[in-house]
Amino acid sequence: MTSSSALSHLIHRVGSTMSNGMASALKNGGEVYNEEVDDALALLPRYLRVYVSHYHDDFYIAKSFDPRLVAQLMVEGFLPIAGSSRFLLPKLHLERCVLQLSPDSKLHISKSTRKKSKRFQLSLNEAFDDVVKGCHKQHGINWLFPPIVSAFRALQKETIDYGDCQTQLVENGSFQPSGTIPVRFYSVEIWNAETGALAGGELGYTVGGIYSSLTGFTKEDAAGSVQLAALGKLLLQCGFLRWDLGMEMEYKRQLGAELIARTDFVREVHRTRVENKDLVLRCNGRRNAKEIIDFDRPDNDATNTKRRSGAKHERTQKDGGAKKRPHKDE
Repeated sequence: MTSSSALSHLIHRVGSTMSNGMASALKNGGEVYNEEVDDALALLPRYLRVYVSHYHDDFYIAKSFDPRLVAQLMVEGFLPIAGSSRFLLPKLHLERCVLQLSPDSKLHISKSTRKKSKRFQLSLNEAFDDVVKGCHKQHGINWLFPPIVSAFRALQKETIDYGDCQTQLVENGSFQPSGTIPVRFYSVEIWNAETGALAGGELGYTVGGIYSSLTGFTKEDAAGSVQLAALGKLLLQCGFLRWDLGMEMEYKRQLGAELIARTDFVREVHRTRVENKDLVLRCNGRRNAKEIIDFDRPDNDATNTKRRSGAKHERTQKDGGAKKRPHKDE
């Protein structure tokens, strides 16, 4: 199936499986006449309204967990979560907690975290299932139901096998794709450097110059703060512009994040998904967290110049490497 026909096929297939109530809500564009819902509908691209509708507040709803739909929502600024094993509940926060990385990074790392970071190593895409298990153990199922885990796993596998997951660039008001946009999905792991045990991790994805954190866990003292610090510096090292942290929480504020209106966030997603679509998050195996955190310190310039140069030319499979994507007829 060609990339352009895949979206049309998905729209038809998902639309045909929608519940009567959802289909009814979508008649005439799903319009409900109050200011809040009109604003929510304005942020939902017309081509997505075939199979996604506004639910309430900053939640939307769809009766499909197709990985292509999940990825398509990502490139429109939605955070895909599940309300149950039956419904996808994409969220578009009224205010998004976002940390600026470039220009003028606002990432804050405490002296305590920097000191403890030498005890840990960071990696990408080594232990997706273990990270999911860790999230379930710490938070319960919460929104991480099996169908959305399966969708995330499929997106991560495509990232590992082919370097990205191709989605459609569809301008608002149109139903015809005008290009493709890559989404890249990651599990992020933090390891105890001495024992080799998994100490924490998270799931996330990139669209253009924005990395979005979905959910995470920690099971060792300081592992969570070190993972965030090392990931933030890795994003900086790889040239990312923004770190999307979802809903506001105090620890995110302490990290340096600020609230931005969802209209501004969506506008930024639409800009960067085209301008910065070639940015790739890479770690090249397990790396000491302190070395990552200190990569831009003056006494570490020589080491990191060599590492950055190597990273430009080396794409490991685990970091999103480079099989040839099969043609539809292969």
